[in-house]
Amino acid sequence: MAVNKDVIYGINGPVVTVKNTRTFSMMEMVYVGESRLVGEIIGINNDFTTVQVYEETTGLKPGDPIYGTGGPMNVLLGPGIIDNIFDGIERPLKAIEEQSGSFISRGASVSSLDLDKQWDVTIKVREGDELKGGMIYATCPETQIIEHRFMVPPALSGTVTNVKPNGKYRLNDAIVTIKDKKGNEHDLTLCQRWPIREARPNAERLPADIPLITGQRVMDTMFPIAKGGTAAIPGGFGTGILHALAGGAGGDELHEVEAVSSGNLPHLPRLLMGHIRGNETVQTGCHGIFHEFFKAVVVDLIDIAHGHQGNLGRLTDF
Repeated sequence: MAVNKDVIYGINGPVVTVKNTRTFSMMEMVYVGESRLVGEIIGINNDFTTVQVYEETTGLKPGDPIYGTGGPMNVLLGPGIIDNIFDGIERPLKAIEEQSGSFISRGASVSSLDLDKQWDVTIKVREGDELKGGMIYATCPETQIIEHRFMVPPALSGTVTNVKPNGKYRLNDAIVTIKDKKGNEHDLTLCQRWPIREARPNAERLPADIPLITGQRVMDTMFPIAKGGTAAIPGGFGTGILHALAGGAGGDELHEVEAVSSGNLPHLPRLLMGHIRGNETVQTGCHGIFHEFFKAVVVDLIDIAHGHQGNLGRLTDF
């Protein structure tokens, strides 16, 4: 068994340095220490490699190992994001609570989405169809009001060579196979991994022409917001910011990014999921990303990867 030669040389808060290594590349995702804390390579020079750790570094010491992954930080995109709550590195808080209790332990490793859950999938293509990036090859009801649309990855195109029948499938099950121009076959599943620092491409940017009426006269007059847009409102916890925006949303989906402390976590699901859209609760059209101190940077990038770029902001439509 090969010995890992990449070890911690210095620690300064969330920043860790490694000396005399040529193993890593810029922006590579790494695991730090025996607890395998999630980190990212943010600097490389002739002498040192610098790692930003997105978890509490208490207990790390020089000599602890650092493991590379060979790829950038990424998120898992697929059905199950809606109606879920994540921390800043897309770890599901509900699943972590079931595993380790109300407090997130360092290095907690839980799949972002439920890999064993079966989804009722309807195939939208046939053998012989020509597909290219962004085309829909299948759909499934993600919630009572949201249809999830499975799209061909942006850089992939080819001819459909194999199609599974409609039915129930797990996230990693291959439901469609396409052959590209070079003759290589690619399986299309119910999920994709996407680098957090690379924005999802779009064929068309829809104009924001409908105002979001919050009912707060100061906001609606002095700081108008468009539906599908982005807003940032500073304020203390419990001051009604979420209610001010969500009350006038009126859409199919609500995307909320909120900086919280662990003491607020028990109350946030109730606040986030309690808004009404017609006769349907928006609980079936919401997801939350909550981050604490070391996760403030990565949560914004995950927000971009999820498709929140000021357009319609629909997770299922990128």
